[in-house]
Amino acid sequence: MTLHEDLVTFHGDPQRAFATALQNLLPLGFQIEEQSAYRLVVHTPDLNSTRQNALLGVSRAEFSADQGSLKVQAAMGGVDRLTRSLLFIILGLGAFDTVLFTGLWFFLDKLREHVWLLAMPALALLPWIIITPIVIRLIGKRTREALHTLLENMTLTS
Repeated sequence: MTLHEDLVTFHGDPQRAFATALQNLLPLGFQIEEQSAYRLVVHTPDLNSTRQNALLGVSRAEFSADQGSLKVQAAMGGVDRLTRSLLFIILGLGAFDTVLFTGLWFFLDKLREHVWLLAMPALALLPWIIITPIVIRLIGKRTREALHTLLENMTLTS
């Protein structure tokens, strides 16, 4: 599982900062796992779509207040799950196309003279070889930015 850490300068009341975090996270479905004076741990079901709030890319987050800093350690389970789903769909599409075009080429005599037809599945997936890593990076970046923004907002309210 991908882990992310972020740290900001903080000289306020940790309880008020954690209250701000909870005001933002609880409506999204996060649940409190542990809460103390200087530590807050929350978790949530994973991100299912890129149209959901980017904070749902975090499956578990541990906020802690130390001397002069507010820190978050987050497990990016939602981002990882969405990444696996995207890769599974693309690989499944590639396997389906390969079987389909190979079957057509093998069983239809008119198509046997066109060997280039066997390259069609690769050509259909070629754009996805470029698009997939970009989409995966954007999903992770969006979640990290949302988490940093939450951390910054936590410092402003205390």
